Amino acid sequence: GQNYTQSGRIAAELLSKCVPKNARVLAMAGNLEYDGHRTRLDGFCEHLKKKGFSSSQIEIEETYNDYRLTYNRVTAALQSAIYMANRSVTGCVDALKAAGMDQQVRVIAHDMSLRRKQMLLDGSLDLTITQDMFRQGNQPLRLLADLLQKNIQPENSNKGSKISIICAQNIE
Repeated sequence: GQNYTQSGRIAAELLSKCVPKNARVLAMAGNLEYDGHRTRLDGFCEHLKKKGFSSSQIEIEETYNDYRLTYNRVTAALQSAIYMANRSVTGCVDALKAAGMDQQVRVIAHDMSLRRKQMLLDGSLDLTITQDMFRQGNQPLRLLADLLQKNIQPENSNKGSKISIICAQNIE
């Protein structure tokens, strides 16, 4: 699967280039007990601090992937930048639109869907970081087939899936 720590670091690198060093950042996770969200968030916060942001500039919120909870927390916070380590991106973007802030607040998310493509195209989502879902599903089956049919042991150096950065200009 995807290297979640690296994915979070990439989000921090991108965000640090989009906002001033004194910006406040809202970092949202679905559930901090979920390893994927926690690991992405840890990588994000760790790298953002290396880029010169202080802990006091980063506000962390859990949304449990709930649209209404996300909408309410974004409306209450209205930061300069928002990092979405979870799925409830629509709630975030809708809250920013309702506040008239969708073109001022930078938003970086993960994964791709038809709705995320629409958000990228209308400018309400700046960037999304995707996983190579085909490889994540295909590679384990190929490795298992090679092991069972040809007795070929998987290499220890198998890397995780490719991480891609998507904006409105490179949507396929």
